[in-house]
Amino acid sequence: MPRPRPITLVGLALVTGALAALVWVALTSAVVYYVTPSELAAHRTDASLRLYGIVVPGSERWEATPRTLSFALTDGTTTVDVTSTDLPTDLFRDGAAVIVEGHAGGAGVFAAGQVLVKHSEVYGPLAPGQTVPPGVLQQLEQGTSAP
Repeated sequence: MPRPRPITLVGLALVTGALAALVWVALTSAVVYYVTPSELAAHRTDASLRLYGIVVPGSERWEATPRTLSFALTDGTTTVDVTSTDLPTDLFRDGAAVIVEGHAGGAGVFAAGQVLVKHSEVYGPLAPGQTVPPGVLQQLEQGTSAP
């Protein structure tokens, strides 16, 4: 069997290195971590990031004219004020777990471009004596979504 030429080995090494670099870039850019209010307060940055916290009860304020939602997020230690022009889903409420994507603005206010409301991952049968809300079964049979 003839020995491979050095140029062939160099070409193979370059192709392998390029593929490894592409895989590395794809994997590292696809991962998005989030920080807590305490971590944000300790390491202020102007970079775009995701902030995770619990909506502080009674902090939600809606201003109709500029269409801005303001609320506070906490991790139990630190509280951060958040403003957003994105309308969250119906799951948004006091005490809900929320991830907001945006950047820390001036005066300690986090400007969110997107509000993601986490939901429970617990799915189980109805408790004894609990019934399905009226109309849900009919909507499922018709293939329509609940209001």
